[in-house]
Amino acid sequence: MALRLRKVLGRFRRRFGLDRFDIFVRPVLAGDAAHGVPDGYTFRWGTRGDIERCAERHTELDSEDRRLGVARLKMGHRVVLGLCDETVVFSMWLNPYCLNIPGDLKRRLADHQAFIYKAFTSPDHRGRRLYQAGMRFVLADLQRSGLQELVGYAHVKKRASRGGLVALDFHVAGRYHVIRLPGFRSVLVSRRLKGSFPDIVARTDLQAQA
Repeated sequence: MALRLRKVLGRFRRRFGLDRFDIFVRPVLAGDAAHGVPDGYTFRWGTRGDIERCAERHTELDSEDRRLGVARLKMGHRVVLGLCDETVVFSMWLNPYCLNIPGDLKRRLADHQAFIYKAFTSPDHRGRRLYQAGMRFVLADLQRSGLQELVGYAHVKKRASRGGLVALDFHVAGRYHVIRLPGFRSVLVSRRLKGSFPDIVARTDLQAQA
């Protein structure tokens, strides 16, 4: 009886829900040119070959995700990789064009901004602050290239992601809510977020990730 009730409640939660996501921003600072790397790891920008050889266990990229990753690189996105003994154990993508959360919202970035998304750390390497190290790597690159602000996001319940963003002094630039009901889904964007990113970008099939 208890198991049946849990299953019913689980189906209910999947069909009815209110989720909150916060958008975080951080200025690029002069000190970001020096970034810390945990012992035993290296960080670098990834190539098509890197994406094609990623192991699903360590990167969560199956064959379809790897194909889409190669397509993102062709569109001008970049991916920072964390390696341990030449094995990719961390990945995080950078979009230079839009704040894009597929299915929720897509808004144009200013010329001085970049957006990080789809960060993943291998289960075997969690707890070593690779997410923070990856963001520091990106911040250092942005500092050298003259960009001025890094944008990220996190669900209200994603403690690890939010903790990493807060640890690097990101601050909230706005939020949005997703309402889910049977046959209905709506995204409510806060006035503050609309003010921070006012330009809505239309979606197309391929450009949904651009």
